[in-house]
Amino acid sequence: MFLLVSAVLIIGSVYFWAPVCDKFLELNTGKFVHMKCHYSAVASVLLAVIMLAVLLESVLMKKQSILVPIITGIALMVLIGDSPLSLGLCKAATMACQKTKLWINLSGVFAILSGLSAWFISRKGRERPLQLD
Repeated sequence: MFLLVSAVLIIGSVYFWAPVCDKFLELNTGKFVHMKCHYSAVASVLLAVIMLAVLLESVLMKKQSILVPIITGIALMVLIGDSPLSLGLCKAATMACQKTKLWINLSGVFAILSGLSAWFISRKGRERPLQLD
C-alpha cells in the first residue's frame, strides 16, 4: 500500500500539483537546455514506474518485495539531494521545484516504509526469532 501511495505522490507531484520549473538554461553557445530539476523529475517518474512494476509483481506473485522498495526510496532521496551522487534541484528557494522536492522526499519515506513493513511481516511468520551467530 505504501508503494502505491509513493508512486502516486511522485507522478502526481511532478505532473499535477507541484510540477518542476519549466524554464530553460541558456548555454554559452546560445542553445537552450532544460534545468537539472527537469531531469530529476524524469528520473523520479522512472523510479515511480519501477515501484508500480514491483507492486504489480507483488500482487501477481502474492509475495511482497523487501529490498526493491527500500533501495528505490533511498535512490529517490539521494537523486534530489545535494550530493555528488545526485542530479539535484535548483538552488533558489523560490523555484517551483522546491515544492516537488518535498513530495519526492515524502514518497521516498513511503517507499522505505513499504519495504520495512514487508520485512516485519515476513519476520512475523517465522516460528523462532532470527539469530545472528
